[in-house]
Amino acid sequence: MHPVIYSGIGAPVHGGRLHQAAEQFAIPMDHWIDLSTGINPHSYPLPAVPESVWQKLPDDGDNLLRIAAAYYGSAHLLALAGSQVAIEHLPTLRNTISQISRVGILSPAYAEYACQWKRQGHQVEALTADEIEARLPHLDVVVVIRPNNPTAEFLPKSRLNRWLKVLRKHNGWLIVDEAFIDAMPANKAISMITQDPLSNLIVLRSVGKFFGLAGIRLGFVWAQPALLEGLSAMLGTWSVSGIARWAGAISLQDYAWQSQMRQRLFAEGQRLTELITQCLTELLTQPLQQPAFVCLSTPLFCTVDLSESHKGLAADIYQQLARQGILIRYFEQHEALRVGLPANEIAWQRLESALIELKR
Repeated sequence: MHPVIYSGIGAPVHGGRLHQAAEQFAIPMDHWIDLSTGINPHSYPLPAVPESVWQKLPDDGDNLLRIAAAYYGSAHLLALAGSQVAIEHLPTLRNTISQISRVGILSPAYAEYACQWKRQGHQVEALTADEIEARLPHLDVVVVIRPNNPTAEFLPKSRLNRWLKVLRKHNGWLIVDEAFIDAMPANKAISMITQDPLSNLIVLRSVGKFFGLAGIRLGFVWAQPALLEGLSAMLGTWSVSGIARWAGAISLQDYAWQSQMRQRLFAEGQRLTELITQCLTELLTQPLQQPAFVCLSTPLFCTVDLSESHKGLAADIYQQLARQGILIRYFEQHEALRVGLPANEIAWQRLESALIELKR
């Protein structure tokens, strides 16, 4: 595989485009099951919002950062209106160090990274882990999503720490996006976040995925104080809404719910992977020495790679499910599909029936 050099700055396509799917397939919105985002369908049960929260301006002096510090294991955090905000602003902040940085992104990856770094004039390459390893002395920024979205690849801390040592030698950055790590067992132990910040390491966290609260737009950046100060100055006043701060403080300190939800998501993630594997195995016929497909997963989604020998099949499966009102994510460039968790047993049964009825 040769590195892919990004040249365009087109707007990335994301999951969750239910209105577009409803119009395209002529199926009413309320008849759809949306499995396209990888967001926990069992959202944290927030109480009713107190009237005072609506009336007051956001207060940076509230208890959100103290609660977040206990949850993440470090006080060196900056609250954001979703980790997407950091993805958009870090390339600009990097411009204060180097007008043009050579950026390697562990790929396939969340498309916003390539888009935003390219938009600010940086040189961006899509690389495998081995390609990053070989090119480290020549890269200024390395972006890793762990677990990766959409591939579910999870690089060990030992390898990332080794990369960080090399990047530090020429003031390079290692950016680690851990938006999906909260759902994993022992997430705090496997996170790259440490009590004290490490130079040149930036970690992004999201409240939207595991807590199922994508609509409140809340995330955090963990990094050295100088970098957090620079990013904060770019964001300006009241960058995180009062509602998001209130909701985040409640959900981040409910450890009992978190523990129970991790167990539930682990079981449901296994169920999803087994269901998809079984149905696709029955659908496909392939010589024994050649894998029919690769199925990798996190507790929140399962990704099927059909690139080896089934060209066009991913698009066919996407279309067949969509015609039954089930929206999944199709990655055209990689011949892959990502499927999120159904929200209830009715949705599980509809997905299973649709998968069983798949035709080549």
